[in-house]
Amino acid sequence: MILATFAALHLFAITSLNDMSSQDQKNTGVHRLTDKEKAALQQWIDANYQKKSSEEESTAHRDVKGINPTLSENLLNSQYLRLSDGTLWNVRVEDVPIAQAWITPVEIVVTKSSNPFFPYRLTNTVSGSSVLARKVEKLPQASPPPPAPKSTGKMF
Repeated sequence: MILATFAALHLFAITSLNDMSSQDQKNTGVHRLTDKEKAALQQWIDANYQKKSSEEESTAHRDVKGINPTLSENLLNSQYLRLSDGTLWNVRVEDVPIAQAWITPVEIVVTKSSNPFFPYRLTNTVSGSSVLARKVEKLPQASPPPPAPKSTGKMF
């Protein structure tokens, strides 16, 4: 049983490392390893590291230059920002003047903030300026215009 488990683990290790592109294998030196060395490396990786969850993986990809979303729209005088990934953000009132200077399209880095009311920081990669914001699902409903004064038909 132990021998079968080791053989299965050995095959899994080789398959995992061999799934790398040939360029990645060359860049990392994996192409020079024997099957036994690949198995040992895979066992070490499995024992010492955990695979990222899909949310962590998508966040990690966002940290790579060129994969961050871009600013698509400044809405309601920059009180709201829509990014190219479809997310909509409500900007903290104090930061609206900063967001008003942002011109589309510009790459935006989204990170956590320590503010519980605006838990995210959106950073403009060109200017380096940032705003605190919270994610929202939709824009607020527009207030209906005030009713027009009734005409009495009299002229002043």
